Amino acid sequence: VLKNVQKDIAVEIKCSHNDTSLVNMLWYQQRKGGTSLTLIGYGYESSPTYEGQFEEQFKLTRDGPEKGALIISKAQPSHSAVYFCAASNTHCVNNEAYFGPGTKLTVLEHDVTPPTVIVLPASPKECGHQGKTIVCVASGFYPDHVSFSWTDKEGEVSSGVATDSEAVLEEGEVSSGVATDSEAVLEEGKTYMMSSRLRVSAEEWNNPDNEFTCTVHFFDGDKTVPYSASVKGIEGNNLILHLLEKQTQRQVSSSDSRLFSPNS
Repeated sequence: VLKNVQKDIAVEIKCSHNDTSLVNMLWYQQRKGGTSLTLIGYGYESSPTYEGQFEEQFKLTRDGPEKGALIISKAQPSHSAVYFCAASNTHCVNNEAYFGPGTKLTVLEHDVTPPTVIVLPASPKECGHQGKTIVCVASGFYPDHVSFSWTDKEGEVSSGVATDSEAVLEEGEVSSGVATDSEAVLEEGKTYMMSSRLRVSAEEWNNPDNEFTCTVHFFDGDKTVPYSASVKGIEGNNLILHLLEKQTQRQVSSSDSRLFSPNS
């Protein structure tokens, strides 16, 4: 779940499940660029228990055994993170807990900006007949709520796709983009960039009838909007193979002439 909010407003992230035996609800925060989860607090239907200084930033509420919410009274950029709700029948560490999918919250620091998408064709210097790499670059977008997909003339492509794990901050044009510390303060006007690679066979790339399309799905706060760019295969190797074939035929013909020459 993605959620964009303006600075200084109240935010409510809801959680619900359908098992009345799971009476304890726990809330976790995962900061950008991190893999670990930090416990914010937990509680039954009565008063919640908070970890550390989180009580000053968050409020945990319950509406019966199956529903609850995490509330931020005045959202700040430092609250941008992924929040997870979990449910268990006790707060004991070793007890099994059931997690929801998480809510990615971004507290906006400037206007939402959609991505510019370009697809870079496979380099002619890329070695061998094993395959070719097509690169899709999304740049100039904010916030970093994007995902990538690839299609060809047959439909959606999943094999051979490698996408960056997360977007990085950039400054100015793509060529001068600079990755900075993921927790750095985002200055006015700064945006993100991210890329995805598609590996195809040399045969697929050297077919001009093939068209490869990269679509960047950008969540603007209200809806997810697709932005696409494409590149077509080329005939480069077809010409090379034709020339090699003709060269081989000339060499064979020349060898045959020497073999049956009267002077031999």
